[in-house]
Amino acid sequence: MRLMTNDGRQIMVDSAKVVLILDADDAACNLYRRELARTYQVITCCTEHGAWEMLNKQQVDAIVLEPIALGDDDWNFVVRLHTDEHYAHIPIIICSTMDARRRGANMGVNAYLIKPASPQTVAAAVATALSSAPVAVNPVRSS
Repeated sequence: MRLMTNDGRQIMVDSAKVVLILDADDAACNLYRRELARTYQVITCCTEHGAWEMLNKQQVDAIVLEPIALGDDDWNFVVRLHTDEHYAHIPIIICSTMDARRRGANMGVNAYLIKPASPQTVAAAVATALSSAPVAVNPVRSS
């Protein structure tokens, strides 16, 4: 399947890819889930604890994150993802009501979108991130 990116490029996407949405706002989560489910397998959760459970159970290829859902001003979830060899390959797309783009860039997120972001914009950001993401070495942590 081909998808148009924000800059007008067409890229191929893989429906076998899994996208995790971590957002405490049910309406936003459902809106993005519906759009992303056209192209990807989508799993959702509203807490950091739930996200870690899902990450430990199955391979996740990209994460759409609202940092407010973390309840952590330091964004330790992002730091842990980037420093753990099992998760460091996963692209992170921040989609937030707060404008912390510089912080996101400094932390190495792949894209930073400010809400309200259209579902199509989120899907294009995910597609772009996945098209340039490195291949996972150990995608699922064994218990």
